[in-house]
Order: sequence, then structure tokens, then C-alpha cells
Amino acid sequence: MEHLQTAGPDFTGSLRCTLLDRRSSVPLQGARITCIGRDNRITRFDADRFGRFDTTLPQGTYDLVVSAGGYLSLLVRGVGVLAGHHHSITRALVPGEGSGADVAAATALGGYICDRFGRPVGNVTIHLAAGGGDKTHTTRTERDGAYLLHGIVPDVYDLTICALERRLVREYVPIANPKEFIRIDLRLMQM
Repeated sequence: MEHLQTAGPDFTGSLRCTLLDRRSSVPLQGARITCIGRDNRITRFDADRFGRFDTTLPQGTYDLVVSAGGYLSLLVRGVGVLAGHHHSITRALVPGEGSGADVAAATALGGYICDRFGRPVGNVTIHLAAGGGDKTHTTRTERDGAYLLHGIVPDVYDLTICALERRLVREYVPIANPKEFIRIDLRLMQM
């Protein structure tokens, strides 16, 4: 396994968020999304008639505040944007008035995985665990080798990468600052 050079903070990625009614799965047209960057820069979006918004943002970690008339507001902490990658998330709002419970500050971890020749590796399992297994996050790489894990609270994590039921990588990743996006690009030497 070899760590690759990471992209600078001036590179951008795109984020699409789809917002739905939790009970009926109806798109929430006109829902307001407030995107707060770690530099406290605020951007607001309104969802289209399909309950979606698309935006291009600098690589990093963002908090999203989602609100719509007649629904509880939703705070989504630690949404990652990876440079050169398009990522989609879906969230559902619960009918009611007010806001959801407070959520701890969180960050995101993401990167690209390639083989020893530099070709992207898709469908690789990325598993992050801490605290005796009470904090776990799992995802798979996409066709372009990209992966993103959202909502990661500070702790020391065990990062495991598996393909075809074989563990290829295992390393410890300390996450101390929820304001920083954690980027880990890996070149797998044994595939």
C-alpha cells in the first residue's frame, strides 16, 4: 500500500442532495439548504421541484442545515466534498415544527483508491471503526475509485480496506479536528 499525493484545497467537487418527506417519500420542492463551510462561509440553496440541489464546492467538510415549512429542521454534520468527484446524498425530513436534536461536530473522510498501475479500483469496501465497534462507517468505492464517509466524530479509528473478502489494508487513523476534511488516497500494491 502506498499513500498518494493529495490534491490541494483549491480543487472542487460537486454535491447533489435530494430531500424527501420521510413518510411519503415525496420530494420537498423549495426546501432551503444552508451549507456552512469550515471557514464559516455560508451558502444557501433552494431545492428544485424534484427536491434536489446541485452545487460545486471546494474540497472539504460541510454542515448542512435543511428546513422546509411544516417539517422539523435537520442538521447534517460532516458532509464531505472530494475534489474531482460528484457525490449524491439523500435525506428525509419529518413532518412537524421546530428543529432536530443537537448533533456532535463531525468531519468527513474520503479519497481515491487505485491499483499499482494507477488505474481506479471500484467496488472495494472501506470500513472505519472506533470505540469497540460502537462508531462504524462503511462504504464502497465507485467506478472512479472514489469513496466518502460522512459524519465522523473525533476518535482514533481502525481503517480497513477489503476486496473480494481479502483484507488489503489496515491502518489506524486518528481524527482530532472536526473542521478538517481527511483525505486519504491509496495505491494498492496487492490486487
